[in-house]
Amino acid sequence: MANISFHGSHNGALVIEDKGKILCVIEVERFINQKNIGIAQYYPAKHIMITVEEIMKWIYSEYGINEFENCYFACSDFIGEDFNGVHQSFQTNKLINAKNYIHGLHHEAHANGVFYQSPYKDALIFSFDGGGDDGKFNVYLGNRKKGVTRIGQHFNPKKEHSHKYYDLGFPYMVFAHYLKDIRKSDLTEGNLVYPGKLMGLVSYGSVKEEWIKYFIDFYNSDPDGGAEDYDKKIKILGKKINVKFDFDNRIEGQLAYDIAATAQRAFEECFFKLAKPYFDKYPDLPVCVTGGCGLNIILNTRIVELFEKEVFVGPNPNDCGIALGLLLKHMKPEKPVDITYKGLPVLDKNILPEYLNSKPFVRKLMKKDNYYHPVEQFENNIVVKDLKKGKIIGVVRGQSEHGPRALGNRSILCNPSIPEMKDILNEKVKHREWYRPFAPVVRLEDLSKYFDWSQESRWMSFCPKVKKEWRKKLAAITHVDNTARVQTVTQKQNKWLYDLLTEFEKESGIGVLLNTSFNVNGKPILTSYKDAFHIFDNEELDSLLLEEYYIRKEPFKDGK
Repeated sequence: MANISFHGSHNGALVIEDKGKILCVIEVERFINQKNIGIAQYYPAKHIMITVEEIMKWIYSEYGINEFENCYFACSDFIGEDFNGVHQSFQTNKLINAKNYIHGLHHEAHANGVFYQSPYKDALIFSFDGGGDDGKFNVYLGNRKKGVTRIGQHFNPKKEHSHKYYDLGFPYMVFAHYLKDIRKSDLTEGNLVYPGKLMGLVSYGSVKEEWIKYFIDFYNSDPDGGAEDYDKKIKILGKKINVKFDFDNRIEGQLAYDIAATAQRAFEECFFKLAKPYFDKYPDLPVCVTGGCGLNIILNTRIVELFEKEVFVGPNPNDCGIALGLLLKHMKPEKPVDITYKGLPVLDKNILPEYLNSKPFVRKLMKKDNYYHPVEQFENNIVVKDLKKGKIIGVVRGQSEHGPRALGNRSILCNPSIPEMKDILNEKVKHREWYRPFAPVVRLEDLSKYFDWSQESRWMSFCPKVKKEWRKKLAAITHVDNTARVQTVTQKQNKWLYDLLTEFEKESGIGVLLNTSFNVNGKPILTSYKDAFHIFDNEELDSLLLEEYYIRKEPFKDGK
């Protein structure tokens, strides 16, 4: 009988497993088109039932499964220790038909998830973020036969707060709230987007060495009252460094960038202080990093550079990976589990033939049907030539990627050698902040040709330097500090994307493409053709590649 696993709080997800095979990872945000949302955030309102009912209907229609042996779940963020509430709700309302309901812990799930996706027989695992019912900074050992065992759970280093879990994730986010370029108003997408934006600003600033100790003290203060007390603590920090932290007059310009850079460096130093004893004790073990802080690519990169460690992060270090971790803890697979492209398929897959073959439908949906010219046969050379010309192409192919990074199946691709492409994408396509960088994708064997890096970076987990001779040629993906959040790909991992890179290199002399997620600011990565058409029609996309169909806004002439 099949098994199901879900995480109910923010970045909620469900995983379906049958006969030892993982069929699909359903991220709730993609299903209901609301970024970072989770099932449990609705509890105990009716919304939880509506959302789960719709998801379960889809599972049954897609896979024919409506009953499960086990339902693994973690929802501690909204129910505390009273997880029986979830059990009763799901059982009473028959939301998930399972024989057994098994509750799991937050960081334990993170640790199992990253370890069983890794290629390692043994590994040292760090799981840390801003929450969890089993701590906020935990350390584990992973062994394929023995499983994952916790060897450290860290509390606040100050004696008076020794009962408090050590929190690096939340204070990092707090800094972002006071920077104008990140939070221009109180009408925002939510707290979870701020850390990524702070990382984008780091490169524009300089670390203020005279501030470091005060910033570390801020990380080491663990207020009892949550956000309100952090507000008080950061104002104390402000007095020490002569900076006013004020929601009504948020900090901007070089001062804001220096705060971001110093906050990042202090974050790293706090991590290194905790991690170094484990690095010293287990010098030969590779390292797995997970939890929301595993998305901090600057830290991941410095671990490799400073400690010469092999580091594995995985596609889903944030809470969207908890459901998978709960399942893998019980499966204990002997071989690495690859769920990179196990996300949702296109939810309205029947719409494409209708769109391509029905003029009334085209007029209704697109309103400008005479400008859209589908072809029935996808050819890489057509796409390559358009990319070389500077065309911006939205891609929807196969099942979606799982995790926060688009990896070729729900991507926007374009030529990285065009300097103005970064600004065009930020301003006219994605509608997001000017400082946000874009990622390159490169074949794994070409990685060291373009970047000062040798470790695989399949899920954009690191930000190595772009080699000096390529920085001007790859201007659109080279950040202000000459780094890039690189994605590597092999033919086995994604044959179509790999082959596209090969053809693009033959045509342009460059084996790199700019890859960003197919969405607009504030929305999750899309899951429908309808959304792809909408973005195509309203933003400055030049073409759509939908499975084997290629659609352009300008006519095809002689097949070109």
